[in-house]
Amino acid sequence: MQVTQQRPVLGFCLSLTAAMLWGVLPVALKELLAGMDATTIVWYRFFVALLVLTLWLLIKRQLPPLLSASSRVNGMLLIAALGLCANYYLFSYSLNFVNAETSEAVIQLTTLFLILGGVFVYGEPFVAVQKLGTAILVVGLLLFFNERLRGFIHLDDGETVGVIIVVFAAITWTVYALLQKHLLKTFSSVQILLCIYAVSVIVLLPFISPMSLFALNPFELGLLIFCCLNTLVAYGAFAEALNIWDASKVSATLALAPLFTIVSLKVIVWINPDYLHSDRLNWVSILGAGFLVLGSVLTALVPVLYRRRALSKADVMP
Repeated sequence: MQVTQQRPVLGFCLSLTAAMLWGVLPVALKELLAGMDATTIVWYRFFVALLVLTLWLLIKRQLPPLLSASSRVNGMLLIAALGLCANYYLFSYSLNFVNAETSEAVIQLTTLFLILGGVFVYGEPFVAVQKLGTAILVVGLLLFFNERLRGFIHLDDGETVGVIIVVFAAITWTVYALLQKHLLKTFSSVQILLCIYAVSVIVLLPFISPMSLFALNPFELGLLIFCCLNTLVAYGAFAEALNIWDASKVSATLALAPLFTIVSLKVIVWINPDYLHSDRLNWVSILGAGFLVLGSVLTALVPVLYRRRALSKADVMP
């Protein structure tokens, strides 16, 4: 197996690029939903990404070997594709009910769900630092919603519905992520994404309104182009960062995404005080967002810390 040389500075820059793009994505999606429904937005994002990845893998002659893969692997690939497709759709659809700050904060539950999935599915250890990170995540969510907790008991409240949708989006992403660990034994990450995009384009096709593209104004069209490019560039930066830097450190950097969401909306509100699609977070909520990031960073760094501790013990043993 070829070992890729570690390039920490470039890996950090690529990870930060992905975090920034994923952080501002819900802000763009929230605006775009005024001119196009969530299903159609997601379909265009998948379609553009599918075209580019297909061309890239054709040039590289690295199309996924689906015929030589076992039916079990292909079945797992299909479930992973449906999981990521559902994640894209649910996250976009949730923005009909909540603003970008809320959606980006709640989606941080993927960190907790992935830990629990690793423990129950793969038998991974649940060490003390992970427990601390999980506790900090929960505290962060409580602080973030400090002014809205009481309203969440009413299921007829729009924001409650939106939060529930984001929770399901986090669950479906976790299903995809857990299956990808197995799939990477057969396919590359780019090949997996190609298959996921292809399945998603087919699954969503009966439910889209493609002609709504021509009803978009120039601003909305620009947002759609940005969202499509966001899918390609963010995942490309993410994949390359994983190739040249530790996965745990990449994940820790990606945990900064909510901060980019909050900062971008603070700038928009500063420029346009009448902007409607912002939660106008108080200092307790902003502190909660910081706790969410801290909890995610701690849990993301656990694998490398745990591995180094195990290696240190092995070195001192006679």
